[in-house]
Amino acid sequence: MPEPTSRDPVRRGARPRPRVAGRVRGAAVRLRGAGGRARRAWRSARARRAAWRADPHVVALDLVRQVERVAPALPRRNLSRTFVADGRALLPAPAPELVSSLLPAAPAPATGAERLAAPVAADAVVLAKFALLGGVKLRAAYASGRLTLAVDGSGDLARQGRIRASHQVVGACDPALIPPLVAHGVLPGGACWLVEGWVDGAPLATGVSLAAAAAELLERLRGVHVGHGVEQLRLVDWWDAPRQEQWQETVETGIVPPLVADVVEGLLAAGGTVATSWCHGDLVASTVLRTPAGLVLVDWERAGVAPVMLDAARLHLFSGDPGRTLGEIHAGWAWPLAPGELGHAQQLALAHAFQLSAYALRRAGLEGHPRSAVYQRQAGRSVQRLAQVLDLPV
Repeated sequence: MPEPTSRDPVRRGARPRPRVAGRVRGAAVRLRGAGGRARRAWRSARARRAAWRADPHVVALDLVRQVERVAPALPRRNLSRTFVADGRALLPAPAPELVSSLLPAAPAPATGAERLAAPVAADAVVLAKFALLGGVKLRAAYASGRLTLAVDGSGDLARQGRIRASHQVVGACDPALIPPLVAHGVLPGGACWLVEGWVDGAPLATGVSLAAAAAELLERLRGVHVGHGVEQLRLVDWWDAPRQEQWQETVETGIVPPLVADVVEGLLAAGGTVATSWCHGDLVASTVLRTPAGLVLVDWERAGVAPVMLDAARLHLFSGDPGRTLGEIHAGWAWPLAPGELGHAQQLALAHAFQLSAYALRRAGLEGHPRSAVYQRQAGRSVQRLAQVLDLPV
């Protein structure tokens, strides 16, 4: 029988040619390698979660170490050095004076080991006060490179996307209002990271300082609105059925006085539209830095297109002089109303009520959490500010 040639089809059951078999084996090796990498990433994430439950400082330093290995803009170390825990902060000895503005004003008791060694180049690592979504959330500072690093161990890509979008929007309207964006990425275990330029300034420490800065903040945020564009949103689309149900649940808790609740429900029944544009989403003293050149806003993780009075309500809520701030809101944001648009005070009142509407749900979710008492006080203050806008007694 003649030998088959290279053009003859391979008979069923015949052994594959060596070249084909090699490709098959290569593909199998690559698949096993990809599976191995996925398993290692999963095990690494599981190990970090276990370490977080034991000591959040360990996970924080490990996350910073990982980012330093992949972010070209950041320095890196091969040799370990000792970090000392000071409440939520981890500091090498000695820490540069430049990083002092990043440190908490009143350090809490240490939540983990007091001394840890790690090959980390950061000059300070500060954990967030609360991590409601799980995972470690932190900021790190690099004095020599004048950079800051933010890491979100929960892997919230939407949060990182809002920050990046804010750099595009605000950077086009008022680039001095937001720190410069240097780099961003995601670690194999899912943690998101972002590197920004250092801002020479200190956060506003008190509500009184926030009240003093309110006029400038309102003016510059209004510039962002104008630059980005303002559109009208129907009240029924903002306050949809689920949101109105949440409001009713909040009213049923008794935290909202009946007269205030009646006025809010009357506004909702009347309908109309509200002004929307790009908003910061978390105007509190700690997210505002005062610099020689003016104010800078940080932590744009809640930013997006929303009713603009939500930012004003937040500013009014945390102001140390709410009467003064309310007057500045009325004076600085008195734009010409569009046909069918609610009045400025009505929009501000509904913004306060909107933020308060989640009270019943959040109170239940925070039961037993360290933030529960803080939120309860904040909700009570929100009721007072809402009544002030409506000129009603509490």
